[in-house]
Amino acid sequence: MRVVKSQCGVFKLILLIGRKLSLFVYLLILFILVACGRDTEDDVPLIFAAASLSDVLEDSAEVYEKRTGKQVDFSFGGSLTLANQIARLGAPADGVFLVGDVALGILDDADLLDADGYDTILFNQIAVIGSKGAKPLAGLVDLRDRTGRIAIGNPELSPAGEYAKQAMENSGIWEDVAVRLVMTSDVRSAMAALISGNVEFAVVYASDINYKDGELFEQLIVLEEGYDRIFYAFAPIIGSANNLAVSEFISFLSNSFESKEIFNAAGFGLHPLKD
Repeated sequence: MRVVKSQCGVFKLILLIGRKLSLFVYLLILFILVACGRDTEDDVPLIFAAASLSDVLEDSAEVYEKRTGKQVDFSFGGSLTLANQIARLGAPADGVFLVGDVALGILDDADLLDADGYDTILFNQIAVIGSKGAKPLAGLVDLRDRTGRIAIGNPELSPAGEYAKQAMENSGIWEDVAVRLVMTSDVRSAMAALISGNVEFAVVYASDINYKDGELFEQLIVLEEGYDRIFYAFAPIIGSANNLAVSEFISFLSNSFESKEIFNAAGFGLHPLKD
């Protein structure tokens, strides 16, 4: 198993050196990095997957290789960014494992998904984390009275950011905290901003609370409502060289007891594949 290119680090570099790049240019940079890191003759499937799945997919891929002898490669990033790379730039994905119907809709509109659609197998919630020593929140509205910057995924690039925005709008604090928001490319970059001390709060997925660096922050609240239902779906890409291998891997994830334990331990809700 290889991670062809983790895209959150690239976005953080862009933030440091200047920003103001158009969305198209940003997508193009990431596409070039992925393409350069990929052997086009490789028969190992490449799955573009949401950044929040990086730990569980890497662990599951190790189990998959031990049980079957087969490998899977990943490129992690914000789901909307990944979908646009594939649909608009022809990024070399064999399959996707993304968050939300907007990202999947981008691929569907580009006629890259099978007529049967896609399978939903995971669910999640959003949560607010804070710097070590931060006190719990009784509700999201309490963020209005706390001092410090708040990292969220950019709603244009990351479904996590869109869910965060929905929750803040529904709680009536979006306009009040807007000047304190730090936008990142995906949810793991928002977490990294908190861990590095660049912000005091971050809105992440509940599954991220169990992330390996969980001892470096405080869980302040898990939000159960105020935003659209968060689901993760997989789909092979039509016409890709290794789309059947993608289906084999996803079937393994859904049926392997070891894989289910990995996802359960991370806090994901599981949903069986449709027949």
